[in-house]
Amino acid sequence: MAVKRPHRAFAGPDALALPAIALSASWTEWLPVRAWAIEHPEGVIVVDTGETARIVNDSDYAACNAASGWFYGSNLRFAVRPEDEVGPQLGLLGIDPARVLTVAMTHLHSDHMGGMGWFPEARFLVSAADAGGHPGALLCRIPDRARVEGVRHDGPARDAFAASHALTSDGAIVLVPTPGHTPGHQSVLVQANGRSWLIAGDAAFDLAQIEAGTQAGIVADRAAARDTLTALGRQRTEHGTVILPTHDDAALGRI
Repeated sequence: MAVKRPHRAFAGPDALALPAIALSASWTEWLPVRAWAIEHPEGVIVVDTGETARIVNDSDYAACNAASGWFYGSNLRFAVRPEDEVGPQLGLLGIDPARVLTVAMTHLHSDHMGGMGWFPEARFLVSAADAGGHPGALLCRIPDRARVEGVRHDGPARDAFAASHALTSDGAIVLVPTPGHTPGHQSVLVQANGRSWLIAGDAAFDLAQIEAGTQAGIVADRAAARDTLTALGRQRTEHGTVILPTHDDAALGRI
């Protein structure tokens, strides 16, 4: 996908962020839209579901309401083919999406929830703060039979994060709160064999943004987003965690 440059980074007053995006004629380069699969003895856990080709082929796909139809149609660009979707991509890895039972959702923007239909047996874990929707969430595109569960981060602090929610009995994979981009944005912390990775969704566009402490233009809560950037930086420097934002072109190389 590509976004307007003020969408990727904006340093002005909060009230001017959306007008700056709408009026800008400058676009970023094409950015990856990643979903992630974690293989664990208790089963494969997928994090986010990527985008669907329908966002390209169906002009009304994002029009759950007038605001989402306008924003997705005018301020975002997508290049997604059916074979790029999460289902076929998992198949290339030998993972049957129909057998995936747990999908952790960082949030419900289209580029993170577009592939939910590939997982008919899964429960979709969304933070309780985001489960009822948030600005930009395409709730009308959640499959009718999808089991969406609101999760509270009521477990103990984990490293730089104030709370957690375990996804596996060994505690190796946990949800942690990383709010700001959306009110309840969450990330997935994976710890194994003395190493750790944080699948960070849209808590930042890329590692450079974390290092510089710069915020994106689309942020639901700027104070929370600043705190999250600080926590991401601490997690990286104090715990050696590899940070993996969804749209960071260099993320795979860091793995």
